[in-house]
Amino acid sequence: MLVLEAGKYIGNEVSQSSFAGIITSDIYYEAGIISDWHCHQNPHFSHILNGGSVEIRQNEKNRQQQGTSLYYYPGIIHQNIGYIKGTRIFNLEFTEDFLTKYDLNVPDESCMFSHGIQWGTSGLVRIMGEHYLDDQQSILAMEQLSILLLTCTTTIKCMGPAWIFRIKDFLYDHWNIPLSLSYISEEMNLHPVTISRYFPQYFGCTIGDYLRRIKIEKALPMIRSKKQSLTEIAFNCGFADQAHFIKTYKRFMGITPSQYQRM
Repeated sequence: MLVLEAGKYIGNEVSQSSFAGIITSDIYYEAGIISDWHCHQNPHFSHILNGGSVEIRQNEKNRQQQGTSLYYYPGIIHQNIGYIKGTRIFNLEFTEDFLTKYDLNVPDESCMFSHGIQWGTSGLVRIMGEHYLDDQQSILAMEQLSILLLTCTTTIKCMGPAWIFRIKDFLYDHWNIPLSLSYISEEMNLHPVTISRYFPQYFGCTIGDYLRRIKIEKALPMIRSKKQSLTEIAFNCGFADQAHFIKTYKRFMGITPSQYQRM
């Protein structure tokens, strides 16, 4: 079994940046590659820009598709097969030095399997934008965004009450229908004031913004596939029109849908 050390991946490196314990990589994979069974030394997040593969773990097999984000806990053994032609994956990796310097915890193994990795998707796209921008402020920006990314996962996992996980799943299951605070409180069997007061504490935003982020997350695979216009994507993801979609996307991702599509 192969253990991949810091900055090492199965595919071919297109670009890589390493600083202060943060490693960002753009990796290209040839069609049809079958990897050895392997694990990673450090925790890392991946965002599939193009293509994808089938990932096999001990008890499951999943198709990974473009526009989606993944988290890998260190030491988890897996294998990837059937890479699609043109597969590119952006990786964000953290060494022990970075985690120790800022007193951060490794995101829990359960984050690999949680329903919706919204915190990873939004943060990764922002950090990815800085990776490709690569100006004088990019290192500072990536450090701050990385801390926010890791802090968010710790807050929800280590501090959140049980209803936090229930409401997260509920919002992902009902993202495409109109929701009211009273309806959510009835379904969760919680007082509206409790939800209003504590939801931002654990998720860092209002329920309305959380739903907007889910819609953006749903749009990412559509943007990468380039099979639909932005107007069609906006309609399919529940935005009023293309202008509203672009404005909301840039607010949360830091770049426009067209900029993301060109990466």
